[in-house]
Amino acid sequence: MDFLKKSLNAIVHILSKNMTTFLLILIAIFLRFYKLSEFTTFLGDQGRDAIIIKRIVTFQHFPAIGAPTSIGQIFLGPFYYYFIAPFLLLFNFNPVGLTYGVAFLSIVGLIFGYFIISKYLSKPTALVFLSLAVFSHTLIEYSRFSWNPNLLPIFSFLALYFMYLILKRDKLTDFVILGALISFSVQLHYLGIFLFFPLLFTLVYKVILKKNSFNIKNICAGLISCLLCSSPLIIFDLKHQFLNSKNFLNLIFKKEVVVSQGSILIRILNTNKEFYNHVFKLEFSNLIAIIITLLLSFLIFRSKKNSFVVINTVNFLSFIVLFSFLNSSRFPHYYGQVYFSFFLILAVILSSIRIKIKYVMITILIIFYAFFNMKNYGYFIEEGSRQIERAKRIAMTFKGKIDSRSFLVVPEPFTESADPVKYFLEVDGHTALPDDFAGQPDELFLMCHLKDCVISGNPQWQLSAFNNPKIDKIWNIEGIKIYKIVHGK
Repeated sequence: MDFLKKSLNAIVHILSKNMTTFLLILIAIFLRFYKLSEFTTFLGDQGRDAIIIKRIVTFQHFPAIGAPTSIGQIFLGPFYYYFIAPFLLLFNFNPVGLTYGVAFLSIVGLIFGYFIISKYLSKPTALVFLSLAVFSHTLIEYSRFSWNPNLLPIFSFLALYFMYLILKRDKLTDFVILGALISFSVQLHYLGIFLFFPLLFTLVYKVILKKNSFNIKNICAGLISCLLCSSPLIIFDLKHQFLNSKNFLNLIFKKEVVVSQGSILIRILNTNKEFYNHVFKLEFSNLIAIIITLLLSFLIFRSKKNSFVVINTVNFLSFIVLFSFLNSSRFPHYYGQVYFSFFLILAVILSSIRIKIKYVMITILIIFYAFFNMKNYGYFIEEGSRQIERAKRIAMTFKGKIDSRSFLVVPEPFTESADPVKYFLEVDGHTALPDDFAGQPDELFLMCHLKDCVISGNPQWQLSAFNNPKIDKIWNIEGIKIYKIVHGK
C-alpha cells in the first residue's frame, strides 16, 4: 500500500507540473465517469460475469475458463474474472463496481500510454496521443461497462511496449512480463492472438537487422510465463479431452471462420474502412480509407522513426490484413488491439510537422475530431436506462415466491437473458440452477418478454421438459410477465 501511495503521489506531482496533461486527464475522467451507474450496460454477458465473479470473491468457485467467444463454443481464459473481481468486493457486491473498475483501469491505461510515449518519444507526441484517446467515443463507450474486450486496448499496448523493450535490451523480466501480457490479451479477446505477428517482427528485426541475438533462457522464460498465465484454460482442456482445442479446429476446418472465397483485397479494403468509420465517427469510402493508411505508413517508414513507433505500425497494418481473413462482423470492439497503436501513429506524424502554425493546426484538427466524437456522447442529454437498478427491482419481486432450492429462471424468448436478475437473486441467498440443468427442478420461473407466453406446449426446452407444468403465480414488473410454474398433481 505504501508503494501504491508513493506511486500515486508521484503521478499527481508530475501531472501538476503539466497542466495541459492534467486537464486532459480530468476530461477523460469526466467523460468516462459521468452518469456512469445510470448508463452502464447490465445485460446477459454482464449478469453472467457478475455471478461468476461473485462466486470467486466468496470462494465458492474458481473457474478455469472465461467467457465464451462469439465464434462458437470456444472459451477464453478466466483472467478478466480474477483481475476485475476486487472491484465487486470493493463495492459490496453491487455490480456497478465492475463498471467503475473498467473505467478506472481505462484512465490508468491512458496515463501509462502518455508516460511511455513522453519518455521514449516526446511530450508533444504524448499530448496529441492523449488528446485523441481521451475524446475517442469508441474508447469511452467501452470503458463505461464491464466486458472482457474492453481492457484489450491497454494490455495489447503494454505488450507492444515490452516488445520494444526486448528490442532495446535483453532482460529476463521483460520477456516474463511480455509473455504474461500476451496471454492476458488473448484471454481478453481471441483476436489478441494477432499480437504474435508484431512479436515475430520484433524478434526477426532484432536478430537480422540489428545483428543481435537473444538469450535462449530469456525466450524460454517468456514462453513459460505465457503458458503459466494461460494454465487454467490448458488444464481445463486436458481435463475435458481437449474440448476447447477440438472446437477451435472444427470451427476453422468445418465452419469456415477463415474466408476461403471472394477477393481478399476487397475484404482488406472493407476492414480498413470500417476501422476509420469507428475511430472518426464518419463514413469513409474504401478509397479514402486506404489512401490514409498508405500515406500514414509511408510517412512512418520513410522517416525511420523510433522502433516503438515501427512496432505499433506493424501491429496496425498486420491486424487489418489478418482480420480481413476472418469471416466475422467488424464491430468496434474487434479492433481493440490497434486503437492505441493508431493514435500513436497519428500523433507521431502530426507532431513531426514542421510549420510555424503547427500547434494551431493540430489544435484545430483535434477540435474537429472531438466534435465528431462528441456527437455520440448521448449520456449528456439522454436519460439512462439504469439497467442494474431495473434488474434488482425485478429480482426483489421474487421475495416470498421461491419455495425451493431447486428452481430455474428462464427467459422467453431465448434471445433475452435472466442472468442480471439471477445475480441479485443469488446475492439475496437464492441460487438458481444452471441453464443447462438436465434434471427436474421443483419450480420454474418463466420471465416472459412477449405480449403473451404459452405455457402448455411451449417449445422452450426447459419448459417443455418440465413434467406436467402448472401455473402457481403470475405477476408483472417492468413490462415483464413472470410465471411461477410447479409440477401439477
